[in-house]
Amino acid sequence: MKFIARFAEYVGYRTCFGERINEWRCPNKKCGFGVAEEWVCCPYCGQKIKFGDIPVTKLIDIWFKRSEEQ
Repeated sequence: MKFIARFAEYVGYRTCFGERINEWRCPNKKCGFGVAEEWVCCPYCGQKIKFGDIPVTKLIDIWFKRSEEQ
């Protein structure tokens, strides 16, 4: 069975050590597995993936602060 390459769904991004890492989701509605930009297909369902531009809608910043107690 051949899959037609579809655009991955942009979920958001996270910042780790000053580097921005984009989060993408498999376009197959039955799957929804998180995929990386380096991948050409979903490892879970085999859907071929294309990555488009990041949407220009306003993104929300969420910051987490760890407490000093441990």
